[in-house]
Amino acid sequence: MEPLPENPLLDPVPLPQTPKMKQAHSPPVVESTPMSQKCTSHAEDEVPQRASVVNKFLEDDIGDGVVFSLDDFATLILELPVDWKVKKDIALQLDSQAVKDAFEAYLSVAIGVAEAEGKKRKGAAGHETQLYRPLANLLNVLKDSDGEGRLGSDIDEKIFYVQDPRPVLGSRIERKPDLGGIYIQLLKLTEGEELSDYLEKKKKVVGVFWGLLLYFVEVKHRKGNFIGMSIPMRPGPSSRAQSDTLPSIAYVVSQSVSSTALTSTSASFGDEPLLEDTIQAIGGTKKTTEVVTSQEYARRAEAETRAEQKMSSTQGQRHTRIQCASYAKEMLSNGFIRNHAMGITADDSGFRFQYYDRSKVVESQPFHILNNESKTLLMAMVCQLNKLSTEKLGFIPNLDLNKFDHLRHPEQLTFKFEDDPSALVGATYTFTGSDGRRRRLKITKVLYRAEGIIGRCSVVVEVVCLCEEADCVWHEEGNEERNQKTRVMKISFPSKTRPCEDGLIGEARSKAESSGQRWALNHLPEVIDSITFPYHEHTTVQGRLKKHLKDDYEERVMRVTFLEKLHPLSELTDPREYAQVFYDILQIHQWLYECVGILHRDLSSGNIMFRRIDGKVYGVLNDFDLSSRVRDMNHGPTSKQRTGTRPFMSFDLLDYRWAGGHLYRHDLESLFYIMLCLACRYEAPGVPAPEPRPYSQWFSGTDREIFNDKNTFFTSPFVLSEDLPIQPYFADFEPWLKHIYYLISEGYHARPRRPIVPMDDANNLDSTEDIPPQTSFNWQTLAGQVTYPRLSRLMSSFRGVPLETRWSG
Repeated sequence: MEPLPENPLLDPVPLPQTPKMKQAHSPPVVESTPMSQKCTSHAEDEVPQRASVVNKFLEDDIGDGVVFSLDDFATLILELPVDWKVKKDIALQLDSQAVKDAFEAYLSVAIGVAEAEGKKRKGAAGHETQLYRPLANLLNVLKDSDGEGRLGSDIDEKIFYVQDPRPVLGSRIERKPDLGGIYIQLLKLTEGEELSDYLEKKKKVVGVFWGLLLYFVEVKHRKGNFIGMSIPMRPGPSSRAQSDTLPSIAYVVSQSVSSTALTSTSASFGDEPLLEDTIQAIGGTKKTTEVVTSQEYARRAEAETRAEQKMSSTQGQRHTRIQCASYAKEMLSNGFIRNHAMGITADDSGFRFQYYDRSKVVESQPFHILNNESKTLLMAMVCQLNKLSTEKLGFIPNLDLNKFDHLRHPEQLTFKFEDDPSALVGATYTFTGSDGRRRRLKITKVLYRAEGIIGRCSVVVEVVCLCEEADCVWHEEGNEERNQKTRVMKISFPSKTRPCEDGLIGEARSKAESSGQRWALNHLPEVIDSITFPYHEHTTVQGRLKKHLKDDYEERVMRVTFLEKLHPLSELTDPREYAQVFYDILQIHQWLYECVGILHRDLSSGNIMFRRIDGKVYGVLNDFDLSSRVRDMNHGPTSKQRTGTRPFMSFDLLDYRWAGGHLYRHDLESLFYIMLCLACRYEAPGVPAPEPRPYSQWFSGTDREIFNDKNTFFTSPFVLSEDLPIQPYFADFEPWLKHIYYLISEGYHARPRRPIVPMDDANNLDSTEDIPPQTSFNWQTLAGQVTYPRLSRLMSSFRGVPLETRWSG
């Protein structure tokens, strides 16, 4: 083994200084350690998704949620006026015959009819499916302002319909909310046909897709137990004093109504069976739906019902919350681009409203609809929900499909969704750039969509400019036919306090030009424009939540960034070119850290790109959304999440006990995982190796599962005794991979261990003076094992032939 070098970082910008621990065996603790153990990014690598794993991520997302009083939910989320009970324009016709009949019809199915006062009720539904149509009819009558049960013809009119048993299209795991809300214009187009049949016949879409849903409704038939009608809740902060002259909505319903907090319970639901079907696509893609017979749907529904009947109330609440969160996740991740979603849960006579955005999950208190006050409340909330505009329902503004609103005018959609009903291809986005010019862009390809509820949840697409101005710089120059030049548009929802990506890239490019190190420009992305949209305190639900929850709500912005189009790793065709790209990334990453004071913090296969200049390939380090200035990394967290893409995250960062922050060497470890997964999981560029593929657990497991797997990978003495499962095409990467593996493994093995507490029988142990003292351990480099000079020496040549060294720093 070669001697350990001195600390090799020549960085004039020092590593973040951290408080020294009294115990030599412990890593340093930094203030920027995130408050949450959630990771920011998932990686798509053609790995089937398991419902149990996805549900674990969802449980993380809802674990920090809050429960609002009905008053606060109605006014802060739904924008119901505080004085709604005395405003004439919100006066509701509770005594209209249509409304009375709808309530009676639903309640007679939900809880039965009492034979006499104090007697047992009879006639209740035997299965929750019997509640679907009475509930849809009730909700549709409640939203009708004339109280006569007639649906209006206004283009903004919305309607509830029954979705179950067919799943909504566009997700990898089968999801089927019981009811959905859509614009009535779509349903009217069916002319008596079922909505799914209409879409299949006229639009070549086999069912409803997530982009059409305005909100969802989940139905239970468990006497209110699955929404926590009888278990104490942790209330959120109240926005008004108890002495308000107007009684709060929560008070007029039932002073005994309560709920559980949105926190993990001690009861385990993880062993319960959940549907885990991977959806097969029409035409070869993976995100539409499998063809399932009505008998199979019935079999699955019955199995699901039997499973729910075995659950305790606590398990049922957890199960229901995860179900609802899964619908919200699909609406946010696989529909059209949204920044929040809403839904309703009905459990017999009990109701609860839910809200999901990129920072927080909020639930209302549950309430019964067994008296006039609570029925009036339900009417007010449903009516208000239906009055919200598309934008206030979470759809981002200025996104259109073929010049028409995709929700209100579905008959005018010209594309057929032949590949993927959730795709945005064909949509147009209109914006005013930083130069003041108004542009309209068309989406031509979806490159990436993040999965999840909480986080920045980026959407990355290719776009072309549709303007016809002669001097538009977004078109190819000197071309008589004015070819449209493809750009990349990224829409994300980062923390307001996080440094903006275009600012960090701009700093790096300016540094390269001013310091005469223009070589670095070839390895940095080029930002064309960037616009940030904050959430206003008074006009947006996010702004109101920040004002109400204060530090318990992470304030985010919507950021739209336009960049030069780069090429992904899958387009390389020569292993030596791959090697050059990886060596380039190592160099530009170190230069950014040493010369600019920027740590990238999210190396992944999707963030390593390349460009060709005069036939030569240059690796480009892309996506600075999670990057940080080194000088700021000790000044408190800029986000409540750990940074990284799960399969490529450092072993340390997957450990919930790690409190040392994100270190420079963690990015070097990520680079190793990227090269390892490429060499072992692909038999040729873009061609996955046959199943079972190595390291699939890293792409489909939970944090704990991946941590345990990597722990075995680095600590097992048998890993290097066998060859790494490298594919023949990438065989020449074996020296790199085995050597880097050895360095990281040795570094983790060298970490000091916690001293053993002496037993009472000291004669059986060495005396304390016989135990060698713990020496200072360099956590930044794992005792000098994982450093830039070591990796640079190794990666500067490939197959014994030197690669191009861009930087001699």
